[in-house]
Amino acid sequence: MERFEILNQIRYAERLCDRTARLYRRLQTFSTFMTVLGGSATLTALGSTVPPWVSVSGAVLLAIFVATIVAVRPVDKAVANESDARKYAALRTRSIGMQDVDLERELYKARESDATDFESLRDVAWNDVATEIGRSDVLVPLTPKQRLLAVFA
Repeated sequence: MERFEILNQIRYAERLCDRTARLYRRLQTFSTFMTVLGGSATLTALGSTVPPWVSVSGAVLLAIFVATIVAVRPVDKAVANESDARKYAALRTRSIGMQDVDLERELYKARESDATDFESLRDVAWNDVATEIGRSDVLVPLTPKQRLLAVFA
């Protein structure tokens, strides 16, 4: 691989990690908000002025979003992706004094310990890098799901 391509691969990996971490952070924030909202609605069962369906809806919200937080553990995944993004940023900084062969070897070594990523964000991250380097001719068309994820991530 030539140097420009290696540097773009590093940028791509960094953007993918950034986008994935941001998505998990927003999922955590939304889930926490919905959990608090559900808990508040559940507490309305203590009063007699609120209809019972509000309390039941709150209990359902609380159960769903607490289960989401426990099962997905978005904070842990966000931290892992942020760590990977810092790793790639450091590699990009160190690349100034490295030979192409050494840089490529370091890139492969860095990829070995990557956290799992959100597959649908790959094309979004690719488009970020393509836009960053001024190559709008290689942009990948995004599906509606990917466009939605791009907004949240």
